[in-house]
Amino acid sequence: MFSTGIKLLPDQWDGKMVVRHPEMKSLNSALKIQVGNVEKALIELSSAGRLSGINAQEIVAILQEELDPMTVQSRKEAQMKKNMQANGFFAYFQRFTKMKSNVGTRKLYEDTFNKLRAFCDENQIDWTSLSFEDVNRSFLTSFEQFCLKTQRQNTASRHLRDIRAVFNAAIDDEITAKYPFRKLKIKKEVSRDKSFSASQLRHLFNHQCYPGGEQEAIDMFKLMFCLIGINSVDLAYLGKPRNGRIEYERRKTHKLYSIKIELEAKRIIEKYKGEAYLIDILERVPNYKTYFNRLSKTLRKVGKERVAGKKSIGKSILPDVCTGSARTSWATIAQEELDIDREVIAAALGHSTVDVTSTYLRTKWRKKIDEANRKVLDWVFYERR
Repeated sequence: MFSTGIKLLPDQWDGKMVVRHPEMKSLNSALKIQVGNVEKALIELSSAGRLSGINAQEIVAILQEELDPMTVQSRKEAQMKKNMQANGFFAYFQRFTKMKSNVGTRKLYEDTFNKLRAFCDENQIDWTSLSFEDVNRSFLTSFEQFCLKTQRQNTASRHLRDIRAVFNAAIDDEITAKYPFRKLKIKKEVSRDKSFSASQLRHLFNHQCYPGGEQEAIDMFKLMFCLIGINSVDLAYLGKPRNGRIEYERRKTHKLYSIKIELEAKRIIEKYKGEAYLIDILERVPNYKTYFNRLSKTLRKVGKERVAGKKSIGKSILPDVCTGSARTSWATIAQEELDIDREVIAAALGHSTVDVTSTYLRTKWRKKIDEANRKVLDWVFYERR
């Protein structure tokens, strides 16, 4: 059985023909023609041997193809589109994103996904059926220009790197063989240097603060510096120390760190000691990002004069400071002011390519890093080389 395309009420069909319908004559005539066409097609198909050894459902499919090729073609195209959507660019992008175990990384890919959708919507592109072949060099160049309307070059470039990662994974999974990045150069904007000299940090650390959050902002920045520029998320989630050291796996790179707690850091830790964590940040605020964003804003105001009824006026001590400045400043001071060996600095920051798998080498490099950190802190806090 298959549809004739004619719709009737139950009492308008007596089992053989149309009855009690205003157009019953024309409808019966149309049905007779259809039956004739089916019988003719069956005879021709049977004579050609195309119906032998197949079931009724397969016979119907062949008949539909013979009698109404346009409908069959439309159905095939709809199915093809459905398959394309299942294995298309955006569908694969979503599956790829969900596989990311790191929440921060997953959110970055989701951000790129949403930016791509916005681009498609603005350009009236059906993103649900977008194939990997559609995402060509021209598409990517237009997408980059779309991003640059509201974002900096490095953010736009990060979106392109995310798309490139999706393509690489799809190629590995044999979903596509296309790769539009062969001749597409992903630009990189040189970031402003946000590192500071020892004298600039001394000025900040010795500043007489206004009551409120300024002192805490300086304390936390100072602690991050004392811990060799520890990342904000890692500081927030630090556990209790062991044998006078903090030991943790950096969330961004998954590298293991072991840093000696020097006296300057210990004083701050005691001041902001947590119950479950080393520092009480997450015991006071639910989101570490909110805390450190507020902290950075406060740091950039340190040094300005407060005027009643008005915003702070004047010049701040470090107008471009951010939490990441603790890390870059430690490295810059170590290298440029104290001439500490670059290999030691790289090891301290987790960039070392030296094989430290053996216990002996781990101990050796730990000692070198401890000495380097002590040297940096002596110079910044006491001007003693």
